[in-house]
Amino acid sequence: MERRTQLSVAMENSPGQLGRVCRVLAQADVNIRGISVSEGCDVSVIRLLVSDTPAAGRALREAGFSVSEQDVLLVELDDKPGALEDVALRLGQAGVNVQYVYGAANGPEGKAQLVLRVTDVESAGQILND
Repeated sequence: MERRTQLSVAMENSPGQLGRVCRVLAQADVNIRGISVSEGCDVSVIRLLVSDTPAAGRALREAGFSVSEQDVLLVELDDKPGALEDVALRLGQAGVNVQYVYGAANGPEGKAQLVLRVTDVESAGQILND
């Protein structure tokens, strides 16, 4: 389990916007390590884990994007049924709400990596490290 800083980019929900964000990051020599896009009627939110958070934030802001930062947890789980259930139940029993999660089973052999946005990062980190 690792605490990370995620960037959230709010932008117009229209063709080419994701490409603009990716171009800005590539030009800043920043690699995207995790990504999630949520759509709304007129606005989309891109959530990013990147190789250089300060450089990415600067480049995106200079390009005119609205950027915010959130603390998230990067959690590695066994890639098997019930692994996320265990994490979600442990956090819920401790009163920590999972606001959203994204990820994939693309980690080391037999592992899944998930990004969790929770209401209490400190408590969640302690619970998941036990």
